[in-house]
Amino acid sequence: MKFPECFVKAHLESSFGGVEMSQTWQDLALWEEFFNRAKVKSVVELGTFKGGMAMFLTLQGIARDFLVVTIDHANHGAPKEQLEKLGTQVLSMDLLSEATIEPMAELFARLPKPLILFCDNGNKPLEWNRFVPLLSPGDFAAVHDWGSEFYEQNLDPTAEPFLREEAEQIESMTRFFQIQ
Repeated sequence: MKFPECFVKAHLESSFGGVEMSQTWQDLALWEEFFNRAKVKSVVELGTFKGGMAMFLTLQGIARDFLVVTIDHANHGAPKEQLEKLGTQVLSMDLLSEATIEPMAELFARLPKPLILFCDNGNKPLEWNRFVPLLSPGDFAAVHDWGSEFYEQNLDPTAEPFLREEAEQIESMTRFFQIQ
């Protein structure tokens, strides 16, 4: 299925609840299906940016009873106070620094399982290589900008694809994996 140009352009101009995001609507539909199937207890988003995806994840967490943590090195206009009022933990951390490995391991250890790590910051291959090994079997990892900033050859360590056919069918920019 090929999406009309307006959907492709929407990636650059989309929002959730009026908060700018870098996902397209078909990506949000895929996230809905992921939550229906995976029953996660925690979400860790790397790269809050403007906060639209954090808002989407936060409201999903309220509806589905899971925790949300969003992390970025700076506030790029995200509605931090609103997210925190809704129960999301908003952290500031330089995810490109090796000094984040230990704090991330501690974060993953204290969060309810299974959790999903969403790599959507400035260097997705680095985020994947640095933080996915800290996940436990049964956890999940997702990456945004599949095919433009992250490719199959970046999957080191490898993980089992999850919802692959569904993602390909709707030409999603997000891919999901389960840790074995």
